[in-house]
Amino acid sequence: MVPKIPNLSIFRNLFLVLAGLLLCQDGTAQSLYVGSGAEFYLAKDMAFTTSNLIVDVDASGIFSVEAGSNWGSSQEYVNGAITAYGTGETLLPTGNNGVYAPVQMEHTGVATANYVNSPPSIGSNGTNVDAIADVEYWELTGTAIVNLPWNENSDITSLVNDNGGSLSSVAIVGLNAGVWDLISASQSNTVSGDLLNGDVTSDINIPVNLNGFSQFTFGIDHQIVLDVNDLFLTTGINLVSNPVNAGQDNIEFTTTEEMVDLKVSIYDLNGRLMKSFDKVDVYLGVGNLPKSNLKSGMYFVKFEHEGKQGVKKVIIE
Repeated sequence: MVPKIPNLSIFRNLFLVLAGLLLCQDGTAQSLYVGSGAEFYLAKDMAFTTSNLIVDVDASGIFSVEAGSNWGSSQEYVNGAITAYGTGETLLPTGNNGVYAPVQMEHTGVATANYVNSPPSIGSNGTNVDAIADVEYWELTGTAIVNLPWNENSDITSLVNDNGGSLSSVAIVGLNAGVWDLISASQSNTVSGDLLNGDVTSDINIPVNLNGFSQFTFGIDHQIVLDVNDLFLTTGINLVSNPVNAGQDNIEFTTTEEMVDLKVSIYDLNGRLMKSFDKVDVYLGVGNLPKSNLKSGMYFVKFEHEGKQGVKKVIIE
């Protein structure tokens, strides 16, 4: 049952009472705990602080905000679920286990967000989903355009580099009956930031009915990976031996057509350029890249030719 928007005057009075409880006799601010069966409501224009302390919410308690609220920071957030009443663009400052993972929603009606700092449920990959993240997930309800953030602990680096090397391929995926699907159409997500700190937004023109999914996390949009790697679709570039053993002097690759002035770059797992070759010729469908000075480990080999590009993973023994 969809909850009703609370009587604001009642909750403003309740806020005044709770605000008094937040102070000890010496005036020192204390953390807020919303207990079983209780609800704490924060209006969007109301000044509120916990003095850099996290709000704890009982499993049957409710921390709620008015639509349009922008309260929350990495020092002040809710350790648990948050409910937003009304319609508007709202920050739902949820977190868990010391991680702040706020959800920005442009929602119509009631919306909720709850962040869980543990691996999501195992499910199969749906259409146009190449991979899903395995670090964290959110539980969301309502109808909204959704923005999810990541930080250095989210391991977006591995998710991206193990699946084509394109940051723009990151998308929001939802678990529906054991299948991880894109919650918006392929190639409609908006990505900003870098591998260590960034965010992804669902289709900014089409709100998502979130109620059909049990969990949400980051995934890889297969269609964007295909766009990045379209060179492989037309020329069939393949690494001859992978891993490349210590006795080999070169990284050898093959193509299905002759190529002149192929550009190749080799990057380490942190995205640092290790080697660059501006003019690599392919003769009889075979090309070679000197691997001198490359230490043992995994690398990414980026091929560029006539405006097309692609990325292959290679392991040096």
